[in-house]
This record gives sequence, structure tokens and C-alpha cells, in this order.
Amino acid sequence: MKKISLILLIVCISITFLLNFTMPEFAGKMKGNISSMNILYSYSVIKSFSEQNQDTVEMASVPSGKTQTRSVDFRNDVKLEATPLNIKSVVKESLNKPQNYKSKEKLTGPEKGFSYRKYYLTKNYDKGRYTVIRTNKITGKEKVYAGTYYEPSSQDPIVKWSRDEK
Repeated sequence: MKKISLILLIVCISITFLLNFTMPEFAGKMKGNISSMNILYSYSVIKSFSEQNQDTVEMASVPSGKTQTRSVDFRNDVKLEATPLNIKSVVKESLNKPQNYKSKEKLTGPEKGFSYRKYYLTKNYDKGRYTVIRTNKITGKEKVYAGTYYEPSSQDPIVKWSRDEK
């Protein structure tokens, strides 16, 4: 049985290398899916939330009685720390999906009595630790990986707000 599994593994790897040379566009799609195909390894991912982090950016400062139009386009993406390349895609599959934010807004200055209005965007991240257990299907050996993740918050990934100042 182990001999058949080893032969099957060699055939799959050979096909992948062959595709890299003959059909690179198809091989690129396959390459991203190899970890999810689980040919040689099985993966178990455990996440543990620890806190919420914020990244606030000032979009504009509009004086009293003035109006400005601003375009905003960014992506609130997953961040991983201490993550080897061979398990990055496995960890990302278990995290929240990236959040795209695109907006074109007309921003107005404050009422009388205030000098200007500042507009902000806050990107909220859930921070935690992950543990990945990779098990070799042929030998049964396990390897443990651990690191830190930041994923877009599931409740409020992006919050718009403003503050009037004198």
C-alpha cells in the first residue's frame, strides 16, 4: 500500500513539473491549490483570538464653510507573522476574507463655532495566535507551526467617523 502511495505521489509531482513547462497559466492555478489538494499532508489549524487592534487614517481636514470630494480605495488584508511560506495558504484559508473599501464622498466643513472637521477611517483587526499541525499521510509524522495573525474584524472591519475641532 505504501508503495502505491509513493508511486502516486511521484506521478502527481511529475505532472505538476510538466505543467510548469507546457502550460504555465494552468500550472499557476494548480500551484495555489496544491495545499488544499492535500496530496502528501493533512492540516489542522487552531486559532485563538487575543485582542482587537486598530489602524486609523485621517482622510481629510475640511475648513468651516468648505466642501471637498475625496476618493478612497484600499484593501483591509490579512497579516501573518512568523509564518513559513509552505503553510501561508493553509493559514489564510482559515481566516476572515480581505475587505475591499472603495468610496467617493463629498465631505463638508463643520457648523459655525468650529474651525474644521477631520474625517477618519479606522481599520479594525482581530489579533490572535494560530497553531498548524501538519501530518504526513505516508509516514504519520507531525510538525507544528505557530505564529500570530491579524484578520479583518468580523464585526466592524472598517469604520468611518469624523470630529469637529475648534
